[in-house]
Amino acid sequence: MAHILVVDDDESFRLYLVTLLGQAGHTVLEADNGQSALEWCASAPVDLIITDIFMPKMDGIDLLAAVRADRPQVKVIAISGGYKAMSSRVTLEMATSFGAVDIINKPFQAGTVLQKVTRALESTDAEPIKDI
Repeated sequence: MAHILVVDDDESFRLYLVTLLGQAGHTVLEADNGQSALEWCASAPVDLIITDIFMPKMDGIDLLAAVRADRPQVKVIAISGGYKAMSSRVTLEMATSFGAVDIINKPFQAGTVLQKVTRALESTDAEPIKDI
């Protein structure tokens, strides 16, 4: 099982993911913004980061850029429900261009998250996973 860091400023959503992934046997850490996530990455082993895009202090795109620069072996899955006039699809495609290996649109099914986490952890590199 993996060490997964869940990053989202929405506490109830973050706790849902922490519980879901913990029940699947993963060790799960949590942060409420990208800045806190980078602090976790510096002090604990992390195999995968699941991050929201729009957060205070440091957003998911800046987090992606920092992870790619400092820890390119860490895989990142981006999650978003969109923001104001920007659709979640556009937001998540932007995350892929910054290094996310996969994307998940909010709302989603628990099975979708678990499947994408498994695929990301089984992939051999940090390149985007292409749906077949």
